[in-house]
Amino acid sequence: MRLPSPRLLIAGCALGAVAVASGVAVAATSDSKPQRAASAGAQTTADPDARAEIFKLPQDSTEVERFWTPAAIRAAEHRQPRAAAFPAAAPQIRALNDGPSLQGAPTLPEDSAEPLSAQSAGVSAKAVTTARQWTRHGKPPARTVGKLFFADEKGNKYSCSAAVITAKNKRTVWTAGHCVHKGKGGEKGYYRNFLFRPDYKDGKSYGKWYADSIVALPGWKTKGDARYDIAAFTVKKYRGKGIQYYTGSQGYAFNYKGRKYSSYSFGYPARALPSKKPMNSNRLWYCSGRTFAVNYGGGSTGLGLKCTMGNGASGGPWIAGMKKNGLGRIFGINSMHNLKNLNMYSPYHGSAAVSVYKKISG
Repeated sequence: MRLPSPRLLIAGCALGAVAVASGVAVAATSDSKPQRAASAGAQTTADPDARAEIFKLPQDSTEVERFWTPAAIRAAEHRQPRAAAFPAAAPQIRALNDGPSLQGAPTLPEDSAEPLSAQSAGVSAKAVTTARQWTRHGKPPARTVGKLFFADEKGNKYSCSAAVITAKNKRTVWTAGHCVHKGKGGEKGYYRNFLFRPDYKDGKSYGKWYADSIVALPGWKTKGDARYDIAAFTVKKYRGKGIQYYTGSQGYAFNYKGRKYSSYSFGYPARALPSKKPMNSNRLWYCSGRTFAVNYGGGSTGLGLKCTMGNGASGGPWIAGMKKNGLGRIFGINSMHNLKNLNMYSPYHGSAAVSVYKKISG
C-alpha cells in the first residue's frame, strides 16, 4: 500500500520556517495513519541521496556568542508551516536498509569528580507516552542531550534538540537534517550561528559549544525527503579536549534490520501533540516505550514511537538499551509527528545514518 507523501513541519525559512519560543517544529506527517511497513528486499545499488557531504561552517565562536544573548534566546519564534516530502525512487528506498551494520559503545564523562558509572540515572521500565520532565541532571542521559540553537540568513532564531554520540574525534553531535539545513537549496540551505548547550535547564547548561562542521545528506539537502532527515555536526574543542570528555556520549546501533526496540526518546519540546498544549521548552522531556515499523510510502520503512513531544524535540535521540548509568545506543531521532495521534517517527537509521556517521566522526 502506498501512502501519500509524508508532510513535514520543517525548520527552514524557504519553506516558511520555524522556531518556537525556544523550539523548532518537529516535522509532522499528513493526517493519514501510517501503515505497518512492508519489507524491503536486498539491493546493492549505491544510493546517491545517502552520500553524506561535509560543510565547513564559516562562523566565529565569539560572533556566535554575541548573537545568542539571553534576550535572543527568549525571542525565538515558532511557526508551523507544512511542506510535502519528496518520495524516493524504489532503488533508493531499498538502499536505505542496505549496507553494513555499525555500532559503537557509549562512554562516561571523564572529568567527573564522582563515579557516575555507579549512579542510577532514574531509568524506569514503565512506558511513558505522555511526555514527562527528566529531573536528574548533571549525569547521563541529561548530560549528553541538549538544545541546539541556530539561525537562518535573515537572523531568524530557532532551536532543536541533539545528543553527543561516541566518535573517534570525541566531538560529534547527532541531530535531524531539518535542524541544520532547510531541506532544499544545496549548499545555500545551511543554517548558521550554531550553538549547542548540553544538559540545558532554565537557561543553564554544561557549557556552550560552537559547531565548526556539519554533515547532511543530498536526499534532504536537495529534496527535503524525510527518509534522509539525519545529520550530525562537530563542535570545537575546549582546553584541548572534545565535548565527549566532559559530557560522556551515547553509543550507536545502525542498520540492525529490526524495527522493535525498547527505547527512550529525549528532547526539548515547546508544545505537546496532538493537543498543541504548551510545554516548558527550557526543560528536558522524555517518552519511553517500544518502537514499531511504519511505511513512509513506496515501501520505505521508518520507525514509530508513541509520544506527545512536539515542536522543539526535533533531533533529540532515540536511545535503546539504556542502562542505570543513563547510557545506551542511538538508533533514531525525533523527526516527524502525526497531528492526529501520539505517533512520533524517525527515519530508519540504515545506510544513510552509517554514511553520515563515517563522514563526521573521524
